[in-house]
Amino acid sequence: MKELRPLLLLALIGLVLMAAGCGKKRPVLYPNAHLESVGMQVAQADIDACILKAEEAGAAAIDGNEAAGKVATSAGIAAAAGAVFAAIIGNDVGRTAAAAGGAAAAGQTVSEAVNSGDPAAIHKQFVDRCLRDKGYDVIGWK
Repeated sequence: MKELRPLLLLALIGLVLMAAGCGKKRPVLYPNAHLESVGMQVAQADIDACILKAEEAGAAAIDGNEAAGKVATSAGIAAAAGAVFAAIIGNDVGRTAAAAGGAAAAGQTVSEAVNSGDPAAIHKQFVDRCLRDKGYDVIGWK
């Protein structure tokens, strides 16, 4: 078990670095008459206000249940693959490699699920409607 600690630590460090590099997606506005009349600075403040309003209403940007489900699925697949690999190799090298692969797969899934920047669908719908009510035209998220 002691030989797995450095590998797990490396996987954790990689996860933190991947998370730090990912930004959250924000609405992209079509340059309609309202946007041109208020300007981009006011529009960005309105986007921030709509995002805050969505979160206060319970439409969180990250769906915790969806993220947990992806992590559980990835961990199960990684564990099964690791068991097969360890059975084939049949030694400590096989078990160590299997554990490292499982940790890396779980870390990647956590990063994708939580930090991909893709907000939950209900959050996007809430923010889109809030901005539409203010006179903006959301054409996507980037």
